[in-house]
Amino acid sequence: MLLGYRLFELRGTFGKRVVGVVGARGTVQNIDAGLGIMAAVDKKTHTTNQIFDADHISGKEHLVHAAKLALTARTAHTNFAESFNIELVCWAAGARQINQAFERVGLHKGCERVALLTVGNTRDGVKRAQTEILRELGLNRDDRVLEVTAKKIPALMKTFGIQKPEQEIAPIQKLVLEKVALLSLQR
Repeated sequence: MLLGYRLFELRGTFGKRVVGVVGARGTVQNIDAGLGIMAAVDKKTHTTNQIFDADHISGKEHLVHAAKLALTARTAHTNFAESFNIELVCWAAGARQINQAFERVGLHKGCERVALLTVGNTRDGVKRAQTEILRELGLNRDDRVLEVTAKKIPALMKTFGIQKPEQEIAPIQKLVLEKVALLSLQR
């Protein structure tokens, strides 16, 4: 069992959901097989999981914020994608176009630092899903990959189209959250 789970309880028009975000190190050798593993876990634990390139994620709050916006969009029938898994990628990337969203924040070959986002109805289900996915994918839990470091800032600025003058106004994490939230205006 993994220690140190930090789960978030979200409430809104969608009811109540539990969201978990963990970081990990390792390489997903076969992305399609990894997606198959996540789909099987989703079915068994009644959760929705998505995996991201952690180098393009600005902390746990980034993914929790994206999850809340995706849940709200689904409830309001203003979602971009049929699949909630894909909807999560769009919101995390701040992009309506699915291909563009995956290019920005999706897992790609050779990625060694990953972020796993899990949305479910119960704390136990979210924990079980994350534990099983990390184990099945051969990933080692390391939440430090989610932290915003000086090395990560240029990638975040490029991914989210943040200019240097903007960074003088607010921390990069806040700017990313704003870019993600602005997606709701792109209808």
